Amino acid sequence: MHLKTIDIKTSDNDFAKARELIEIRGTETLTLQDRRIVNLLYANAGAKVCDDVRHVIGIAELRGNHKGGERVSASIERLRKLEVSVPAFDGNGNVAHTNTNILAGSTITVDEDNPTGQLLYSFSKEMREIIRDSTLWGKVRKAVVFAFTSKYALALYELVTARVNMRVVWQAEFSVDDLRALLGVKPGRLRRVPNLLQRVIAPAVLEVNGLADFCVEVEPIRKGGQERGLVTGFRMSWRPKSKIEVQAAYQELKQPKVGRMARLKARAQKSLTSTADAL
Repeated sequence: MHLKTIDIKTSDNDFAKARELIEIRGTETLTLQDRRIVNLLYANAGAKVCDDVRHVIGIAELRGNHKGGERVSASIERLRKLEVSVPAFDGNGNVAHTNTNILAGSTITVDEDNPTGQLLYSFSKEMREIIRDSTLWGKVRKAVVFAFTSKYALALYELVTARVNMRVVWQAEFSVDDLRALLGVKPGRLRRVPNLLQRVIAPAVLEVNGLADFCVEVEPIRKGGQERGLVTGFRMSWRPKSKIEVQAAYQELKQPKVGRMARLKARAQKSLTSTADAL
């Protein structure tokens, strides 16, 4: 009997997120703040996430240390209206998709600067059923969720967390369109693979490798030659970090976001140089 996602032990620092919610499609319009907030709503619901109840969370907690001008109410409205496609199975066990909204209803304090302001929310019936039946999950760290500066990096981080528990398989393959959808790239944007690599994948990999407790690599799968062949998909591989690498990630989590990408690029270059010298 498979252990259910809702039965996985969590803590104040991390939580188990159903893989079905990680591999959700239709999230292209969500911002980085939207993605952070939906994770916090999920974690806050805890063991009652599948219950038909209204959950309560402080607006201050949803904001975290974010200093931007985005209103929490705008994020909640997008999450409530957005229809997403979630991997599922039909009544005969065939692979299917469930189309549903993430949230059902919500009540939020008008004055978001009020320190006692709250959000009352509930998940949609279909979403609760999907979570209830889930047996695959990713362990998501709250500190890492708030540390990312890119929504693509957060999406890539979650994709790996949903697979890093596998003890034998350390890689997965995706079609170009599938990876675009899972990372939340808007339709029609960055259609050329070089642009997708430069603007989305490479920065996301750099940030995930700098902040997570695992390393990930994403490389094109080409037909007709590895140098100039047609890109038909992407191969994602991952590995757990060494103790020294984990300590470096924890130190970076404590640093300000300003200058983060420059620091991570410098560290990655130093690592490449050290590897080349060793060879």
